[in-house]
Amino acid sequence: MAVLEKIRRRGGMIIFFIGLGLLLFILPTDWVPKMNNVTYVVKINGKKLSPQQFDRKIEEITRQYRQGTRQSSLDERTTDMLREQAWQQLLSEEITGQEYQKIGLTVSPEELFDMVQGPNPSPTIRQIPAFANPQTGEFDRSALINFLKNKNSNPDAAQEWSMLEEAMLQDRYAQKYHTLISKGIFIPSFVAANENTEINKKVDFDYLIRQYASVADSTIKITANDLKKYYRENKRQWEQTPSRDIEYVVFGIAPSEEDRAAADKWIEKIKPEFEQAENAQQFVNLNSHVPFDGKFYTKEQLPVQTAELFDAGEGTMTGPYQEGEALKLARLVKIDNRPDSIKVRQIVVVPRQQTQAAAQQVVALADSIKTAIDNGADFTTLALKYSADPSVSANNGDIGWVYESGMAAGSIAEQWFDLKKGETLKQETSQGIYIIQVTERGKEVKKVQIATLQYNITPSPRTEQILYTQASKFAMENRTEERFNETAAAQNLNKRVASYLGENDRQIPGLSSARQIVRWAYEADKGDVSDVFTLSDAYVIAILKEIRKEGIAPLQQVVNEVNTAVRKQKKAEQIIAVLAEEAKNASSFGDLALKLGLPVETASAVTFSSFSVPGVGIEPQLIAAATSLDEGNISQPVEGSNGVFLLTVKQISGEAADSTALEEAKSRLSSVSANRVMSESMQALHKAATIKDMRSRFY
Repeated sequence: MAVLEKIRRRGGMIIFFIGLGLLLFILPTDWVPKMNNVTYVVKINGKKLSPQQFDRKIEEITRQYRQGTRQSSLDERTTDMLREQAWQQLLSEEITGQEYQKIGLTVSPEELFDMVQGPNPSPTIRQIPAFANPQTGEFDRSALINFLKNKNSNPDAAQEWSMLEEAMLQDRYAQKYHTLISKGIFIPSFVAANENTEINKKVDFDYLIRQYASVADSTIKITANDLKKYYRENKRQWEQTPSRDIEYVVFGIAPSEEDRAAADKWIEKIKPEFEQAENAQQFVNLNSHVPFDGKFYTKEQLPVQTAELFDAGEGTMTGPYQEGEALKLARLVKIDNRPDSIKVRQIVVVPRQQTQAAAQQVVALADSIKTAIDNGADFTTLALKYSADPSVSANNGDIGWVYESGMAAGSIAEQWFDLKKGETLKQETSQGIYIIQVTERGKEVKKVQIATLQYNITPSPRTEQILYTQASKFAMENRTEERFNETAAAQNLNKRVASYLGENDRQIPGLSSARQIVRWAYEADKGDVSDVFTLSDAYVIAILKEIRKEGIAPLQQVVNEVNTAVRKQKKAEQIIAVLAEEAKNASSFGDLALKLGLPVETASAVTFSSFSVPGVGIEPQLIAAATSLDEGNISQPVEGSNGVFLLTVKQISGEAADSTALEEAKSRLSSVSANRVMSESMQALHKAATIKDMRSRFY
């Protein structure tokens, strides 16, 4: 009865929660608040930017890179570099954009129009190759106008133009901001005079140094209070960004003896088939891990393992032989007398627009140029008129001597060596259409073409499974730091260290595609041992050794550095006391050196702006003391980086500045200050901005 009474009294609340649950169940999932899901990649001063905005910036930067380098595929390192470049640009544009808006900086539509079609177009426009005259390489306004008229018919062109407009706007905003800052800079006469003195005043001085190393560490007593006091007074030295330290062991994925035996069996089985194949090139391309190399080689250029084929007959084979982790068979395909070098000239034609019609037009143009040359037309005249190669005005299309031995396998230049003197060839590539003519052929020598069938010795699935089982066993049985270290040492696993990993790092030296390990390090607790990470060439198990949070590092985390600094400070105090006492009664600098048993060193023509002092290196405190000391006086002890100094200035030289020199110094300082202040203002904006980086949640 008591239970029923409680149900009756709380029935309304129960019905409410049941109803709420049903309501949430039937509502669209995107209506339900995402309590734990982050929907932005970065928040800058409260403004959120989405992953899609970042992706568009990455795409933009990548497209620009590909256009500039003409690379269609990018490796992982380049991709990471471009991603970071896109990130920095995204931050910079948003932070400066917020500042421009705050101070009321604008660029009107009329200004933008003038930057494009005015009498003095933006440098951003002028440097685009598509807007240049093919013959002169100079900016061609008609090419720009033609592009603008037709850009809307081509989505790619429209997108490129949108990017150009954005770049021009950013440049104009930056110019205006720079002008505003520059107008606020004033160089007083005394500052110019000091600048002139710092440059022209030179001092010659003698010095002696007592090194910190001369004081034994055992004589220095450091207490916990000493450490706390130094840490408290110098906290800013220990400012840090978030980072992690890990240690890890690697189970390398390498071929087993069973895999090597299987490779031997495969190569022996295919050997007679390769020997009997009618088309060696086709057989290699169908069966080898490396495609056919069509180049011809002299005997000296052949690998040692295939050199014997040079004097054999066509069809002769050698092998199998091993190079690294590969087994190879080599077959002599062809013997020919060929030059190692040829002199070549070229005409390059490219479409003015990225359209099908423009592509057809350029093919027709290339055909007509080749036909004209074959019929006796002057190559130089046609090159100067039609070639899009920027260097054509300087070399008339002549690209000089090309060497067969230096060509990469599969290069379009391989076909050039089959051409006779004066013969032309048309080649279509992704960069444009080339009309090639050989003008000279080097001395012909005997060369051979070798077909090499390569079988890479790789770990089998069975081998990978065995290695994975070993790695999993290690991960399961060693879940504490003590066990991790003991077992790694017992199994000679050569434990490795990776320190100061940033939250968005993607690489760890020695490992491929380490992003998953970095992500784990930021989700784990100190001392945690990971599960097995599967990389392309290894299985990895890591342990999280250190967690550094943003802000001031706690004393226990930097105690070694603080201890070193305190020890140096206490040594300096001891040395300063001794040097100061001896300096009181010294009759001369030489007498002082004799009493202290220290050699006198000399430095000449040192200015306030000098970078270092000969004999001791970078010692800014010594330079400052020397350039401010009067002639003949002995300084107070100067605490430096390597030890404590005493010095005396022997001679001061340098002309006093006249009015002309002062005005030149003012002008120079104004220019330098404007550039420095502009750079520092950007750094200040970034430092003042509140940035919440959430990239690690998405990438």
